[in-house]
Amino acid sequence: MNKLTLKNRLLFTLLVTLLVWGHVIWDYFHGGVPTHYLFHDKDMPGIPNWVGAIILPFFTWFLLYRIQKRSDAADPNPGLKLIGLRFLMAALVAIGIAVCFTLGIEIPGFILLSILGLGLFFPLYYSEFLLGWVLGSAFTFGAVIPMGFGSLFALVCFLLFLIGSIVKKRLVPKT
Repeated sequence: MNKLTLKNRLLFTLLVTLLVWGHVIWDYFHGGVPTHYLFHDKDMPGIPNWVGAIILPFFTWFLLYRIQKRSDAADPNPGLKLIGLRFLMAALVAIGIAVCFTLGIEIPGFILLSILGLGLFFPLYYSEFLLGWVLGSAFTFGAVIPMGFGSLFALVCFLLFLIGSIVKKRLVPKT
């Protein structure tokens, strides 16, 4: 099996749903559901974790649908291993940024700039990268803020990859 099937999409979405609601229920019974603020500023609108718990399963389902459609149309098919590797890399980067943010280490900005640089050469706007980013950072930042930031970041990475492709076509001579 080398394709993302409907059954796999259902199981993964169900797993994400159970994890996010388990986290919200845990928070509710252990001090209350936290609220996350845009730009970490209490004067900005707050977004409680239960809002993300409602939206995240639909977001996951949508991104898995996009991954399936792209892999169905791709020739050759990248396969689940590559998709899983991309997801895992993005999740690990997001977890690293979340840990650095929590500990007050000042390197997340450098990591994000590095990602933008890589976005010139690699298609970091793919849905598996975005899903990995959101799920990797949802525990620390809630689900809604990573969804919004990640979607904007994916758009910027798409534009950078487009620019990189255009420059590459002009600089590399045709044989």
